[in-house]
Amino acid sequence: MTPAANDKLGKLIRMLSSDKDGEVLAAASAIKRTLAAEGSDIHALADALCRLQPQHRPRHEDDNDWHGIACECQAHGLSRREQNFVADMVAWTAFREPTQKQQAWLLSIHRRVGRHG
Repeated sequence: MTPAANDKLGKLIRMLSSDKDGEVLAAASAIKRTLAAEGSDIHALADALCRLQPQHRPRHEDDNDWHGIACECQAHGLSRREQNFVADMVAWTAFREPTQKQQAWLLSIHRRVGRHG
């Protein structure tokens, strides 16, 4: 993927968090077009994101693997709001730790889909 395409995808993915449905739909369509122009698709993007490992800080045994948890949740039937949140968390947690509020919501989804505890 070209650096320009990566930059564009980063901006478009952030647009998915908009509270305006039209902007979210436009961003999703633009993501698909951008990926297609690069010879890729949304499945390859999701696979690549789920393969990323956080490298910003050392891991401790008692730490939750937020990225892994988000990726596991993504494979289940979720509400649209949850899907958007989990997609954001897959991208977010590849590089940084979620806030306490994000952690709580992600864990509640994870428990509900039967993958935790």
